[in-house]
Amino acid sequence: MPLQSKIKILPENLANKIAAGEVVERPASVVKELVENAIDAEAQRIAVFIEKGGKQLIQVVDNGVGMGEEDIRLAFERHATSKIKKADDLQRIETLGFRGEALPSIASVSQVEIKSKTKEEKLGNLLVIHGGKVRDFKKNASNTGTSISVKNLFFNTPARRQFLRADNSESQQILTTLKRFFLAYPDIHFELTMDGKQIFNLKPAEINERVREIFGDALYKDLLPLSASLGGVQLSGFISRPDLTRKSRGWQYIFLNGRPIQARSLGYAIVQGYANLIPAGSYPVYCLFIDIDPALVDVNVHPAKMEVRFANERSIYYFFINSVQSVLKKENVIPSFNSAPSGSAVGRSLQSTPGEIMSELKSRKHSMARYSGDQLSLTYFEPESTQQNSGEKEHPAETGQPENLPSTPAPVFSEQAKFWQIHNRYILSEIKSGMVIIDQHVAHERVLYERILKVLNEKQPMISQKLLFPQKLTLNYEDFSVFKDIYEVLNHIGFSIKVFSGTTIVIEAMPADVKVGRESQILLDIIDYYRNRPLHDFNHNEKVAAAYACKNAVKSGETLSQQEMQDLVDQLFACESPFFCPHGRPVIVTMDLEELDRKFKRIT
Repeated sequence: MPLQSKIKILPENLANKIAAGEVVERPASVVKELVENAIDAEAQRIAVFIEKGGKQLIQVVDNGVGMGEEDIRLAFERHATSKIKKADDLQRIETLGFRGEALPSIASVSQVEIKSKTKEEKLGNLLVIHGGKVRDFKKNASNTGTSISVKNLFFNTPARRQFLRADNSESQQILTTLKRFFLAYPDIHFELTMDGKQIFNLKPAEINERVREIFGDALYKDLLPLSASLGGVQLSGFISRPDLTRKSRGWQYIFLNGRPIQARSLGYAIVQGYANLIPAGSYPVYCLFIDIDPALVDVNVHPAKMEVRFANERSIYYFFINSVQSVLKKENVIPSFNSAPSGSAVGRSLQSTPGEIMSELKSRKHSMARYSGDQLSLTYFEPESTQQNSGEKEHPAETGQPENLPSTPAPVFSEQAKFWQIHNRYILSEIKSGMVIIDQHVAHERVLYERILKVLNEKQPMISQKLLFPQKLTLNYEDFSVFKDIYEVLNHIGFSIKVFSGTTIVIEAMPADVKVGRESQILLDIIDYYRNRPLHDFNHNEKVAAAYACKNAVKSGETLSQQEMQDLVDQLFACESPFFCPHGRPVIVTMDLEELDRKFKRIT
């Protein structure tokens, strides 16, 4: 008796549900697929309607070419598509969609209603599908184009539905997805309505105007235009000045032939183009467009169609680096990109003769070389409580802000202490036991953090300065949502801000220690910091205080006078915890005179 086969062919409806897992991860995935179809249908106007984060309704209405009776039926069959016909077409994909998987996958896990009409037809067609099964099909009076409604996503797969996030989170993901299309297709009129409220009404515009609408005036003014070419590759768009960075990659966009893509290697190349002009952990803002022969790139890597592979990855990588550097040089942002050549004092030991060393120092008298021989050992100020019997130490940057810091003795400065600024970044001063080095940014950050936190916790009044000319600022949708969360706290720490209309606000006053002219930028920086800092790092007041302190503190690169350095040091040692910034970074390091004497062989 033959053994019964254990392998079975899955029913079509079950296979479709499994396939949907690759294409339909969340409501934003549905929006992406439907908008791509509208764009491929040559639509000049696309309206998107969202209810309850897309869980209840996703509707996309376009004025594209529409579908006839036969096409509308076939569109919901797996691997049915009008965009490719033979295997060779995969080598030159020129449309956003091409797999023929999206619509059947979406229809298998939702309740779909689609109306479509071509310009040649007098009446259009209406098709209703619930859970992959056709419920109705009939003629329908409609405009040329397509309207597709996706209701009750994952209604028949409750396990998938319960893993969806809150409505607001899903709405934010949809907005993030749509912004890519808004930027990639400035010639299309886009409308977005969420829960009955119109969020965007973007009329066709030039790319610079569309970028300004999406990024906002405050970011747009610090963007630099970029245009470069290499062989058959054209690169255009905008990159930010080095002093405009964000703490996340949320403001980084790359488009390839109109397709939003994710390319880590290109993102890394852009950062390399900035060299050392941006601090670690910060990310430049950019919106870049690549036009390339479709035959030179493979977009058929993943069902999401976001990953791509270039035929000549290495050339594209260096093309990006050089293009970014070229723009920054032209703007006089970078004096030189040349790294230290081999044979320079950088990275060398003291094996050179005195004459060679003198010659190098004369030729590089404005530089400070460091070498890989015995390096100066700088000691962190640490509380005695962190010293373990085993000799091991807790690293403050890893454990957060240490406790009991006031028990650590502050350095005793010489009676006539003078201050020197090193690279406009560190403050150096003589102390009786040797010397102390202070990071000016994190020192000022600690001072401001404790000041603001005291104002918030003890409900003390904060000195503010009224603006002679109130500043009007239009925020994007995400920034305005964060602003509403911290509106009252901002007004308590010295700002006076009112909502003018929609997402436009008016800044009438600001804290006294904010430089005039920086009020809008400081506010945007605080909002950006607050959004990207996990809540478990700080409570609500601490989060605002840390954001304000980080963004308003004196920066690395700013020149300080003797009096300013003296004032900063005095304020620092009046703090409850002067030795670490709010994030656990050390503020102060010291070197004993005895250690210096050893380095110079005065003692053995």
